[in-house]
Amino acid sequence: MENLNHLRKLMQENFLESVVVVPGPNMAYLTGSEFHLSERPVVLIIEQDNATFILPELESPKISKLDVDSITYDDRDGPEGAFQHFANKNQFKELGIESRTIRHLELNLLKTTRITSQFVDATDIFAQLRMAKSSEEIDCMIKAVKIAENSLESVLDIIKPGVTEKEFASELVIKLFRNGSDSHLPFSPIVASGVNAANPHHFPTDKEFEEGELIIIDWGATCNGYFSDITRTFALGKNIDDELIKAYEVVKQANKSARKVAKVGVEAGIVDEAARSIIEESGLGEYFTHRTGHGLGLEIHEEPYIKPENKFVLGKGMTFTIEPGVYIPNLGGIRIEDDIHLESSESVSLTTLSRELLFL
Repeated sequence: MENLNHLRKLMQENFLESVVVVPGPNMAYLTGSEFHLSERPVVLIIEQDNATFILPELESPKISKLDVDSITYDDRDGPEGAFQHFANKNQFKELGIESRTIRHLELNLLKTTRITSQFVDATDIFAQLRMAKSSEEIDCMIKAVKIAENSLESVLDIIKPGVTEKEFASELVIKLFRNGSDSHLPFSPIVASGVNAANPHHFPTDKEFEEGELIIIDWGATCNGYFSDITRTFALGKNIDDELIKAYEVVKQANKSARKVAKVGVEAGIVDEAARSIIEESGLGEYFTHRTGHGLGLEIHEEPYIKPENKFVLGKGMTFTIEPGVYIPNLGGIRIEDDIHLESSESVSLTTLSRELLFL
């Protein structure tokens, strides 16, 4: 329970007597147990000297080997009695919460049973807990990268005129599983061809690939809960619009610049500026519509965020993406995304695929 001890230290430093955790990455990180967010609430209430699960009876085998207290409920009686049972002996002036994850369902049970009347956002505490990755965590992320890269390379020959975005995405997903990804992928792969590539978070459609267009593929794999997140852009045929070819080179240089600047002790906003300034100087700044990167680990988007004017100072062990992009309406788009680890003072790219434009 080393991770739990670390959390308690952070709670002390932030003068917080208790926090509540719901199913998701933080619960998995602290306990090694995974649950679904469902109509049956599961919460773990953590104090300095105690930790208590409130959960459905059917889920109790998952925590049988954990050194925690538990209160269970069944489907007939529902969760209210279990929360009230805990409240009879425990009330807190303040209770730290995961504001991006916890729902009204859990908040209402905690408040109406008078466990607390005051919620405090503990997002920053959980970010501090998980941002610096251990060597074991990095090993998992490297494996997730290898699974993703090997899977894509094995299906690139499928990209031909007439194949649809959805057809290619389905083949890629099958390869990810066959090559060893956990069943829970980081996200459904983005396959965006032609004008669809001007939408950064495009969902694959029945659009067919065509000669003379760029194709953005954004995909990842999972290893023991840890994610990879990679994007490469490909050209189908040689007759690509000159504006897109020039934009590709700009994005490639922006990616390189940000990777070079990313170091321990550098502000996240400085890394963003290293990429953004190159794109803006090229005259394409209006088409770079998102941050340069985001933290990566048990969540596909977590701290630190590589965004404009972010004063957060990057530290040893942190992992994040570098993914500048240009999206030109009615023409197409480019994104080149790498997974970065601050191994020591310098950054190391966990991704190994070429960043040169590959003509298929």
